[in-house]
Amino acid sequence: MGFGDKLRQKRLEKNITQEQISRKLGYESQSYVSDVEHNRFIPNEEKLRIWAKALGLTFQDVQDLILESKIEKLGISDPAITMMFKDIPNMTTDEKQSIVRAYEAVLKSRHRKKGRKPGR
Repeated sequence: MGFGDKLRQKRLEKNITQEQISRKLGYESQSYVSDVEHNRFIPNEEKLRIWAKALGLTFQDVQDLILESKIEKLGISDPAITMMFKDIPNMTTDEKQSIVRAYEAVLKSRHRKKGRKPGR
């Protein structure tokens, strides 16, 4: 589930319309909110702060949603690895981002190794 999907889910849980979010962000049209909810892009920090407030979330909550979507995109599904991430709410944003960067480095390394010919 992408970040936009997660935002949409939170919005629907709170019974808030795209139009209400759009107005809070200063837009007349709902297209901006729709584009975000369809995972076309992630808004800048200023917009995310407004969005969080409109949903009754903290900015940290929204950052956590971004991180969760990145973890899912990386394909982390092993139960042992997933258990490690249960501590995420207690981690700082920097700690969370460090974990994601480390895993991305593992994936890149694996990809480079697969590209090499045997015996090299």
